[in-house]
Amino acid sequence: MMKLSKTAKTVLICVAVIGVIAVAYASLESVVSSEAACVSAGTHAALPQDTGSCEGCPYAGTADCPAATSATAKPYVDEDKCIGCGKCVRVAPDAFEMDKQTKKAEIKPGASATSVAEGARACPVGAVQQ
Repeated sequence: MMKLSKTAKTVLICVAVIGVIAVAYASLESVVSSEAACVSAGTHAALPQDTGSCEGCPYAGTADCPAATSATAKPYVDEDKCIGCGKCVRVAPDAFEMDKQTKKAEIKPGASATSVAEGARACPVGAVQQ
């Protein structure tokens, strides 16, 4: 049997502790993400009904609500990333339009997922979130 130095033992113990913390964090994260709450500016806003989803929440489908699942998340254009080039509008005019005030792209209500995906692929900065 090989003897380990005091430093090696300390490193092994630290690695084991970090592993336990990572597993505990992953477990905690799954509990938190399953709660019926949306995240906005560091605060949790509980839903009026306890549905277990973000449906009906004003933050659902936006970057302010990372707890939203792909089933409830709506596609949107991240205004902070959008440079207003209009490529999404040219590729998928049935799904996108330019806002006259902000000069940023917007997804039209009722746009098909296929058209939104085409516009997202055309976006040079990845502003279209699906």
